[in-house]
Amino acid sequence: MKPLLFKTLISFWMIGWLQGASAQMPPALVTVAPVESQQMAPLRKIAAYSKAKYITTIKAETSGRVIELASIGEQVETGESLGLIADETYALRITELKNAITSEQANLDFLESESKRLQSLSAKNLTSQSALDKNKSDLLTSKAKLAQAQSRLAQLQDSISKLNPKAPFNAFVTEQFAQPGQYIDQGQNFLRIMSRDQTEIIAHLPVKFKQLIQGGKIWQYQNQSGQIFEAKVTGYVPAATSNSRQMQVHLSDLSDQLIPGEAITLLVPETEPKTVIAVHRDALVYRRQGASVFIIKDNTAHKIDVETGLAQGHYIQINGNIKPGDSVVIRGNERLRDQQSVELGNN
Repeated sequence: MKPLLFKTLISFWMIGWLQGASAQMPPALVTVAPVESQQMAPLRKIAAYSKAKYITTIKAETSGRVIELASIGEQVETGESLGLIADETYALRITELKNAITSEQANLDFLESESKRLQSLSAKNLTSQSALDKNKSDLLTSKAKLAQAQSRLAQLQDSISKLNPKAPFNAFVTEQFAQPGQYIDQGQNFLRIMSRDQTEIIAHLPVKFKQLIQGGKIWQYQNQSGQIFEAKVTGYVPAATSNSRQMQVHLSDLSDQLIPGEAITLLVPETEPKTVIAVHRDALVYRRQGASVFIIKDNTAHKIDVETGLAQGHYIQINGNIKPGDSVVIRGNERLRDQQSVELGNN
């Protein structure tokens, strides 16, 4: 027998044997996922970082001695106390003003009573016009003094309320500028706080991306662990302001897992997205001949050769004899053979 004919017969025999072996193999346990139609675009990796939306230095709004203040790292809710400042003279001034108000109120009550008495006497021609005029003048003066005392008391109470500074937003303390027992003047730095639930992402992009930067767009980013998350474009500076002539873009983190100052990689679309057929990365099986996937029909695995394209997160574009909705194997495909029967497992 000629060598070429012998090799051909052997090849046909091996193919038949493999097909028979595949048919006789027990069902393979696999996990499947649907082939999807997704919007994808080429991505540019841009170095970016996260920052707190608000970083504020709390200043003392009144003078006094520091009694207590929030610790570094302490988390506070909006309206919660950040510390306490005391001024012993405030209690004395409050007593003084309250006594002044009581005294002036008594004088006003007397003058109002005297006004009624004089008006009654005037009706009987038993008093002079000058007495009425003097009473009217004293009455107006007393009302003004009472209003001034009440205003001074309100101002003092407002100053007292400022002895207990409150957090303007949900925050954590990053720095202390005073210590308990220290006397602090009005306007002096007290604490520095940073918002803890409004983390944003800052990136600088080449001007050529300006047509793609639109508020509300959802982009992806990769943290230092390689995990993919999403962020929403909230705004940008419409000018090339940096030395490298790039535009500053702001995004809000949709994952709530970033901490301020964390370095990340922003995945910026280089073009408008287009609709592609995509599968989970785990569906791809790589061999020397190229990439392939296994789709499942009637509990049987069918090998489909594919070409890969764009990638986005856990998904990758494929081109081949496959359509959206097909069930593709994402677990258990490493040892799977074409035409092998399968058993579907849980995702």
